[in-house]
Amino acid sequence: MVFYLGSLSFLTLFNLKNFQSQGTQVIVGNAAIVLRSGLRVRVVKELRGKKRTTHNGLSENGLPALGLDTEIGKQAVQYQVLNKVMTDRGPSSYLSNVVVYLDGHLMTTVQGNAVIASTRTSGIVYAAAVGASMIYPKVLAIMLTSICSHLPSFWPKVVPAGVELKIMVSPEARNTAWVSLDGWKPQEVCHGNSITVTTSCHLLPSICVRGQVSDWFKSLAQCLHWT
Repeated sequence: MVFYLGSLSFLTLFNLKNFQSQGTQVIVGNAAIVLRSGLRVRVVKELRGKKRTTHNGLSENGLPALGLDTEIGKQAVQYQVLNKVMTDRGPSSYLSNVVVYLDGHLMTTVQGNAVIASTRTSGIVYAAAVGASMIYPKVLAIMLTSICSHLPSFWPKVVPAGVELKIMVSPEARNTAWVSLDGWKPQEVCHGNSITVTTSCHLLPSICVRGQVSDWFKSLAQCLHWT
């Protein structure tokens, strides 16, 4: 159950000033539940020097690590993400240059500031601000959007849930890339590393005011000043 705290938001329709009465209504059963799908992200890195370990269930960058396994000379860490996975150029002055695969097939090479893989939950927030579509709540999909792509041919793409997206630094890239998961502390992705994004099998129960679709249209009307 999320509350509106004054910033622009499409998902926090509950007012904190009325949390007691609204919370009571939820407790007695006057609430609708929507299950939000997220993303399962697997970051594979080549081990350099000694093996890095996890502490207290946290990975090397402080994010919750739901799975840690090792391949020969590589380390793979899995994460659960609700909103988006963003691969960008980080502090480098060069544009990022990454290759995107869909179910093992080469989709495209993106040279620009960033590439965003986002869920429908994030579809009307950051992703929409950079040109992605607004996804109807009942559509199960993953959106792929670029920021300031050097090649204008990279249009925003909507792919069905269940596909596997794989993002790697292009062999022709002059710099590394950085990946951030739901805005957490970025981690560097070097040549030979990979980021795999699929739909998560874990769903997040979220309490609605009226219902999934009604809340969606109400959010659009309020935040975008639709009449």
